[in-house]
Amino acid sequence: MAAATLLAFFGVWHEYLLQALAFVWMPTLLDSVVPFGFLVAELFMAHFVFGNQRAWLLATGIAFGVGVVASGTSRVQTRSYMQENRGVLRAVASMSLVRLALTLTLTVLFLGAWALYDALHLGQARTLVAALALVALGVVIGGTVPYWNRVLAYARGVGKSA
Repeated sequence: MAAATLLAFFGVWHEYLLQALAFVWMPTLLDSVVPFGFLVAELFMAHFVFGNQRAWLLATGIAFGVGVVASGTSRVQTRSYMQENRGVLRAVASMSLVRLALTLTLTVLFLGAWALYDALHLGQARTLVAALALVALGVVIGGTVPYWNRVLAYARGVGKSA
């Protein structure tokens, strides 16, 4: 779970860094609040990593839920500056909904694992739960690579018409 937590921290930082570099928009109050939502969830993830797997699943599910809010905020903001963001949005259009679907799915899975922890006897499979969480977060990190490669290709002029 410690490795999964570290991957989650890395993933949030990576996404925010690249979003800030790839898109143009004027930040709003919500753009300032969302990172603090991630921070709170990440602090609880770190706090529960060695003591309470069920609470860790809840914190991780909440972190993915904040990711859904962040995705919505990003979508609204990038489209409000459509002229500046048109090319980048076109470059990643086919992948944006897939990424949102993955975030929504993992939100439901982590919150479901938390809610059904006792009913599914997940406390008796702590290592398996931790391994699956690590795999899920690895998939999220790995899934960012093709998306951001498209952003980089656009920035380098690959596929742009002259």
